[in-house]
Amino acid sequence: MTKENITIAALRLFLLRGYKYVSLVDIAGEAGITKGGIYHYFGSKEEVLCTALHYLFDRFEAKYQELFSCSQGVREILDTVIAEREMERYTYQLLGIRKGDYRLNFAGLILEVIQNFPEIQGRIDRNHALFCQAIETKLKQAMEQGEIRSDLDSHALAILILTMLNGQNSLGEQLNTPLLRKQMMDNLWQLLDRK
Repeated sequence: MTKENITIAALRLFLLRGYKYVSLVDIAGEAGITKGGIYHYFGSKEEVLCTALHYLFDRFEAKYQELFSCSQGVREILDTVIAEREMERYTYQLLGIRKGDYRLNFAGLILEVIQNFPEIQGRIDRNHALFCQAIETKLKQAMEQGEIRSDLDSHALAILILTMLNGQNSLGEQLNTPLLRKQMMDNLWQLLDRK
């Protein structure tokens, strides 16, 4: 059993149940070790949480960079992240969860963490800034290549897209269907399309 296995098991439980409702015994059970085995790598549940969140944030940063620096056009990339929810799919895969078996509560965990661990806010802000920068860079390239309108503010537009992506995580199933996500993407594209 490695530290990474424990980290992933903890992250899975935190996203499914919330930090408050997960104990070290729960994490040990999920990881297939004893509670004492956790103490070989971590000094406390808080340390497990911080490690788990940094692990997730590191992977999200790399995934955003991969998605927004690829050679695909901006429409295809936005369709992948908005309509197809690539980051959610990636998270389920990272945590070893079959989509549909469980619903991860990203918004709930982040709100709980911000309230109880304000020092994590800096890392969240850094992630948002990096995501926004990756999106903005892709938008500028698309503007220069004539793929999208060039009269829009790429920075404000990147924040709008990031807000859409983050907001999707807090919506219930009724407002987050594949059809509605496609309609959101189609409406966004109408705004961006250079016509």
